[in-house]
Amino acid sequence: MNGSGREFGNKRNMKGVHGMKRVILLLFTAAALGTLVVPAGAEQYWLTYEGNDLPENEGWTRYWGNNDGEYQGGGAVRTIEDGVLAMDSRHDPWLWDFNFIERPDQMDPGSGETFVMEWRLKAEEVVGDRGDPLINVASDEYRTVGYVFREDQIWCYFEDDLTIPITPGVYHDYRFVSSDMLTYDLYIDGELVHEGTWWQGVRDSRVGWGTNVRPATSLAHWDYVRFGVIPEPKTVFLILVAMAFCHRRLTEN
Repeated sequence: MNGSGREFGNKRNMKGVHGMKRVILLLFTAAALGTLVVPAGAEQYWLTYEGNDLPENEGWTRYWGNNDGEYQGGGAVRTIEDGVLAMDSRHDPWLWDFNFIERPDQMDPGSGETFVMEWRLKAEEVVGDRGDPLINVASDEYRTVGYVFREDQIWCYFEDDLTIPITPGVYHDYRFVSSDMLTYDLYIDGELVHEGTWWQGVRDSRVGWGTNVRPATSLAHWDYVRFGVIPEPKTVFLILVAMAFCHRRLTEN
């Protein structure tokens, strides 16, 4: 090949290398932003409550009442301050006030996905044998997990009365993770504290939270509640490894 031919070939090769580098850069950026699409068996979604307004104004359904019946007694006293919802039921031990989202047959993760539920809560001035603030989740297959909170502990009420101690008087960040909706991991403030099992329940496809134990009262502060189906961390990791390998091969050429 003459000089001009070699120069043309080098330019073409360099153009291909630069093009691949741009593709890899875009893939890295998409992965970092959480917009990278990976193969999955179900629709991925992410639903949240961020404490900017009352839950029913942010896409949640409110269900409340007391011993007089549904939608009686006014429910909990609710206030929003600095992006946190305070729910105060101390005036009536027999009331319930609950927020939920239902997703019939659209809750569970598919292959290569994980169900995640996150919330930040401070349970304060709880009066009752077990607690009062609570959160629960039910799967498409009628399995369920639920927690009731006191100032200093969590009661896993579907798991043989298991309790988990927590530091009282402060907020805690909770993260619930399940890839098969049969078993799950519970993290508190970033630390794995419990490996649990779903209970075969009677309700399907929903997440709910609020105050629902009777007789009991509490003042609880909910900063956020989030849940959804996302790619499994190992799936994203494998994609990043593959992109890094491609990038190395290109830089070697």
